[in-house]
Amino acid sequence: MKKASSSHRRPTSNRSQKPFSPVRSKGGGRSEAPVKSSGPSWPRDWRAVIGSHAIQEVFQKRPKSIRQVWLKQGWESVPDLKELAQEFRSRGLKIDTVPAAFLDKVSPSHQGAAVFSDETPELDWEAVQAAEAGTFLVLDGIEDPQNLGAILRTAWLMGVKGVMTPEDRSVGLTATVHKVACGGVEHVPVERTSNFANPLEDLKKSGYWVFGLSHEGSKSVFDLDIPEKVVWCVGSEEKGLRVTTERLCDELVRIPQISAAASYNASVATAIALTETARQRRSKKL
Repeated sequence: MKKASSSHRRPTSNRSQKPFSPVRSKGGGRSEAPVKSSGPSWPRDWRAVIGSHAIQEVFQKRPKSIRQVWLKQGWESVPDLKELAQEFRSRGLKIDTVPAAFLDKVSPSHQGAAVFSDETPELDWEAVQAAEAGTFLVLDGIEDPQNLGAILRTAWLMGVKGVMTPEDRSVGLTATVHKVACGGVEHVPVERTSNFANPLEDLKKSGYWVFGLSHEGSKSVFDLDIPEKVVWCVGSEEKGLRVTTERLCDELVRIPQISAAASYNASVATAIALTETARQRRSKKL
C-alpha cells in the first residue's frame, strides 16, 4: 500500500502561532425540548442523560456532577427503575418523582429515568497535539442525534481522542445522543467551533494527516497506509462534506460500494474508517 504522500501542500496562513482553543458551546447538552410546564426544571447548560448504560457511565466517570434525578411516577413497580433508585440513594442523591409527561419532554425514549449533569467532558487540546499517535474526528453537518450517538459509541470503543462539530446545522449532546451512545459521551470530548480551518491547521502542524470521506476520493480507505496521527472528516448523508471542509483535507478517501446511487449512513462510514485505522495499527505492531 502507498503511504500518504508527503507532497501534499498543507494550507498556510500568517495567523498567530497561539494554540487553538475551541469555544465551548454550553447549549450543546440541552434536551430536545426543555420543560416549560410547572414543576421540576433544569438549567440549559446541564446535560440531560437518559438510557441505563449512559446513566451508569455518568455515575462511573463523574458522579459529583449529577445535580438532579428524575424517575417517573410508579417507578416502585418497575424492577429496573427500583434498582436505579437504590443506586441513586446509595450515592446520597435526591430523587424527584415526576409524571411521565415531564420525562417525555426530555426525550420520548426516556425509559422512565433521567439524570442531569452540570459537567461535560473537555478536550485537552495540548494532549491531542502532543500525542505520538491518535485519531480525531471532524463531523461536518451531522444533524441526526441517532447518528451522533452511534458515532460517539464507536469513537469511545476505538479510542478516538476528540470530536469537533460546527456550531450551526449540527446536533448537540441531546438526551437521545446520550442514550444511543451508551456512555460514549462521557469518554469522547465533543467541541463545537465556528471554523474548522484553524484547529485543523494546528493538528497538521503537530503531525496529523487529515482525510475526508467522499465518494469522489481516488483512493480506497483499504488502500491507504493510514498514519499514526489521523483526522477523519465525515459529512452528512445527504450532502457529504462541504466544499470548504474538503479543501482543508490532505486527501479525499472513498469507501468501496457496489452502487453509486446510494451512500453509507454517516455512523457506518465512520465505523468503517475507524475500524480500518485500528486494524492497520495493530498489524504494524505484530
